[in-house]
Amino acid sequence: MIQLTTFQEEFANLPLNQKIYAEGKFGCGKTTAAIARLNRILENVALGSEILTFIPNRTLAKPYQEAFSSRGVKPQIQTYNGFIQRSLQIFWPIISEKAGFAFPEKPPCFLTIETAQILMARLIESKLEQGYFSALRVPSSRIYNQIMISMHKAAAAEFPFQDYAERMKKSWTGEKSLLQIFDQTQECGEIFKKICYQNNLLDYSIQVEVFQQYLLPLKRYQKWLESSYHHFIYDNVEEDIPAAHHFARVLLKNCQSALIIADHLGGFRSFLGGDPSSAAELKTLCDRQIVFEKTLICSDSIQSMAMCVENPFIAQKDLPGDPKTAYTFHPYHQYPAMIKQAAADVADLIHRQNVLPSDIVIIAPLVSDVLYTSMERELRIQNIPCFIYRPSRPLIGENASKSILTVIALIHPEWGIHPRLLDIVQMLQTIIPNLDPIRGHVLVARAFKEIFNDVQEAVDYEIKAFSEIPSDSRKRIPTSIGLLFDTFRQWILSNKGIEETPDISLSRFFHTVLTKNGFAAGNEGAEELNLGIKKVIESLKKFRVILEHVDQDLLSWKDYFRLVNEGMIAAQYYEDWFLQPENSVLISLASAYAVMNRPVSYQIWLNAGSPRWWERIYGQLTNDIVLSRSWQDGDQWDIQKEYEANNDSMIRQILALLSRCRKQVRVYASELSESGQDQKSRLLYLFADLSYRFGKNKDFMEGIANKLTQEISSDAFYPGIDDKDMNIAGKNEEEILGDESNQFLLEEDGR
Repeated sequence: MIQLTTFQEEFANLPLNQKIYAEGKFGCGKTTAAIARLNRILENVALGSEILTFIPNRTLAKPYQEAFSSRGVKPQIQTYNGFIQRSLQIFWPIISEKAGFAFPEKPPCFLTIETAQILMARLIESKLEQGYFSALRVPSSRIYNQIMISMHKAAAAEFPFQDYAERMKKSWTGEKSLLQIFDQTQECGEIFKKICYQNNLLDYSIQVEVFQQYLLPLKRYQKWLESSYHHFIYDNVEEDIPAAHHFARVLLKNCQSALIIADHLGGFRSFLGGDPSSAAELKTLCDRQIVFEKTLICSDSIQSMAMCVENPFIAQKDLPGDPKTAYTFHPYHQYPAMIKQAAADVADLIHRQNVLPSDIVIIAPLVSDVLYTSMERELRIQNIPCFIYRPSRPLIGENASKSILTVIALIHPEWGIHPRLLDIVQMLQTIIPNLDPIRGHVLVARAFKEIFNDVQEAVDYEIKAFSEIPSDSRKRIPTSIGLLFDTFRQWILSNKGIEETPDISLSRFFHTVLTKNGFAAGNEGAEELNLGIKKVIESLKKFRVILEHVDQDLLSWKDYFRLVNEGMIAAQYYEDWFLQPENSVLISLASAYAVMNRPVSYQIWLNAGSPRWWERIYGQLTNDIVLSRSWQDGDQWDIQKEYEANNDSMIRQILALLSRCRKQVRVYASELSESGQDQKSRLLYLFADLSYRFGKNKDFMEGIANKLTQEISSDAFYPGIDDKDMNIAGKNEEEILGDESNQFLLEEDGR
């Protein structure tokens, strides 16, 4: 049982008829105190359904799922999207006709981000052929996703999508020739919405709009809310959208008690519509505002480092500890040398200092396949397993799910997805663990022959039995592997062109083939494959629901597999969050780790020289600041606003990472990127400044600062910024504040 601090106990014991707004940095005990208060509420209510607990993402539900009373009463835990889906299903007969759906007597069908992208791709295929979005040099799958996100953000900020193009064009300061893409985006979005209303399909944006415009204003619905929910808890409110905050305002007026919890350093889901400023407005509707100030996680040195980042002019005597011991900085010229040394230092922590692997996280601004492969190899040499977390990665981008999709492609050549021989080798290695790459290539080269299937009218493979391949090749492959291959071959041939849906075929493949001795599902370490199969089956099931709901002429399985192979952005799967083995080191994106709410003792920051630490997630069609409620009509998204947003984002992200670190941050930088290109980052300036002020590697870091100033021209680093102004070493605060040429820099650094 968790031991509460005195402050947390006092918080939990506040009267149960109060509405409280609790805020503070991560690690100050807000959620722990909220759960203690929730347990107290559970002991005083008859039904757990009277308590509504809101979270922005279902992966954050675990702490609340463990809360229950002595009588077994548990709260209702929901995301905003999950709650409005349930509400729309219950009240659908009342609002469907008024909302404008073509078949109000039929039930609604909810689209996921995957099924919505597939439908969008099918509907605007002719538009792309006409040259729409030709000015954008991005894959078509990214265009579908950005159109969907633009509709989501408009609904989240509660402004009509019909205003999207005008809003974006007014803010645009780039090439005039690109203005047409905003009109094209709006046109494609309106085509999508029209078809959805004709078929009772609701994607995320339509769900939010229908709920906010037609259901929430109903007095009947508000009475139902008032009678159903008497206690309301809303954690990580800053990561949710303004539409969710609007709904929270309605609940706050009707509930007996409420608890709103905000993280000062949050806002990492702004690219999905999250709005901390909108969340802060809920403070005025609460009876009490309580600030959690004392961290329960960070050491004094980490706190001191965070204070120095937040306030560059703080005196050392005002710090609780020595910031020099909070971090180490390791610069390298070559990218591979940086990876190798970082892995060696992780091994030293685990093998010599007895740090648990799960108490270490490796963080990078961008976790590419190159970074993961090289880091995984170096850690494997040190006998250290690792686990990578990359949310919403395309199904075709993960080895396990790609292999399973290859199996489906082999039994359904009529769907037009013809796998390469290399993909088949990879698939066989995945399902037959003892098959090495060399023998896998030999087996596939001799057993698979490309043909034209007259029955399916598509390019296909003729697959020979193991006994039919040339004897010289057969001798190189163990008989046990050959028998497993024949089992796989027989299943493929017996299911070629089968009429059942692919999710059912995959379920049978798992139970009749993969669970047999010698195949991957029955071996140790099969978690990744099993999760990959589960994700693919879940994705296929959700698409099957849509196919059963619409006309056959609108969508088909061919559309699904075409878009998956194009790299469609996948949905987020709950299991990814908790799959990490206990004895493994986590590798994650900086922003993804920040929302995991999982503190560790040691953080390894890779590739500190990458500009990705400073650059925000940005899509040409989905500028999250322009599409937010705080954007003023008539403002323009110029270079200064982008600089301000990038700098604020980097500082907030660094502070958020530090708040999740107990002991030390180890920073690694390489002068060259993974592709061999020279790279520089604002993050290097920050560490150069810290080291200069506190005398840590003073000569070396001063050399880096001078080199950055000399080598990075204003055009190369950031247009419009004179890098000479950044050389403020040796000046005191009064001199800097009195120098007008530095005012812009000071504002950006928050000084």
